[in-house]
Amino acid sequence: MFFIVGLGNPGQEYSSTRHNIGFEIIDSISSYFSFPSFKKKFDGLVSLKKINRYEVILFKPMKFMNLSGDPIKKVIDFYKINPKEKLIVFHDDLDMDFSKLRIKVSGGHGGHNGIKNIIKYIGLDFVRIKIGIKNKYYSDEKVSADKFVLQKFNKEEILRVEKLQKEINNNLQYIYENNFSSFINNIQIN
Repeated sequence: MFFIVGLGNPGQEYSSTRHNIGFEIIDSISSYFSFPSFKKKFDGLVSLKKINRYEVILFKPMKFMNLSGDPIKKVIDFYKINPKEKLIVFHDDLDMDFSKLRIKVSGGHGGHNGIKNIIKYIGLDFVRIKIGIKNKYYSDEKVSADKFVLQKFNKEEILRVEKLQKEINNNLQYIYENNFSSFINNIQIN
C-alpha cells in the first residue's frame, strides 16, 4: 500500500497558491486515475484506489501546513504503513527554481515547516518529492518568503504546473517501483 501525501493549507483563500502545489499534485493524480471522491477522515481528505497491482492512498492533511504530521501519523497508524518504504510526500520548495523536481529519500526538513512537523511525528525516513517554486520575481524583488509562498501562480506558471502534473501522472509507476531516478529523468516540461 502506497501512501501519497500532498502538503498545503486548507481553505479557499489558499487554493492555487505556491505553498499548495502539493494539494494540486494530489488532485491531479486523483482526477487522472479516477479515484473515488475524497472523504473527510484522519483530519484530512483521503481517497483509496487500486492502480494496477498497487493499493494507493491519496491524502491532503486539512490542518495548516505546519501541523501536517499528526494527520499523516493517524493514516500511517490506521493502515499500518511503513513510512520508510511507502510514504511519498509532495511539497513546495522555495530554494529550488520553479517547476524543478528533486527527490529526497530521508534527512532533515530544509526549513520547510510542514516537513519539520512530519519528522516530529514519524522520523526522518520517508520520501519527499520537492517541487521548486522560486521565480525571478522572488529573487529580484526580495519579497518575504511568507508572502511569496501564499501568492497564486501567474498564467505562464499555471501552464507549466499543468504540464508538470501530466508528467507526474504519466510516470507515477516509477514511484511504486522505487525507481526514483527514472521518475525524475522522464519528467520533461520544457
